[in-house]
Amino acid sequence: MEIIYEDDYFIAVDKEAGIEVDNNLINAIKKQYNHIHNLYLVHRIDKFTSGIVIIAKDKETKKYFEESFRNKTIKKGYHAIVQGYLEKENGTINISIGIDKKNPNRRIPLSIKEGGETAVTYYKVLKKLNEHTLLELNPVTGRTHQIRVHLSYIGHSIIGDRIYSKNAAVYKMKGFALIAKEIKFTHYITKEEININIKYNKEFLIRLKLLEKSNKK
Repeated sequence: MEIIYEDDYFIAVDKEAGIEVDNNLINAIKKQYNHIHNLYLVHRIDKFTSGIVIIAKDKETKKYFEESFRNKTIKKGYHAIVQGYLEKENGTINISIGIDKKNPNRRIPLSIKEGGETAVTYYKVLKKLNEHTLLELNPVTGRTHQIRVHLSYIGHSIIGDRIYSKNAAVYKMKGFALIAKEIKFTHYITKEEININIKYNKEFLIRLKLLEKSNKK
């Protein structure tokens, strides 16, 4: 587990796909980095989503981050490889989502009246590949599985997603092609503008290169 940013108040780690964001993650970090004693989760990303996770070192910082995520003053950027080509180069997906009563581990488009919650995601086409597209995604809200449900709803599922894609097994991926790539916010102590940005992991990069290569034929 690589720490990509650290100061006296928090750390940012680059989480691998397949690792749950829970106490097991905290324990794994403490075991690997024995200079760190106290850690507090402030937000989560899906188990099979890779990328940036912020973790506070004290309760005051934890409170700050939780309030910031709730007030939407922290900006998150994701990249995803999805099936097909989108009609527009950029746009907004505004579809409320909620728990699927038939499967509590799944989320579905659901009206507010039916118990759904408002969910808004901005998207931008970064590159057209061979029958696929590389997207930048900025979720305004932070609902469980939000990006995955939204992209599936508009007919452009994330490749490798075994819940919201019909042919995930074809891609033979450990996770799926969604990475929490960037996060921006103002440091609550130093007031410095923090911008953490990571590179694609090996699995994401290999899949991207293969689709780029096949697109040139």
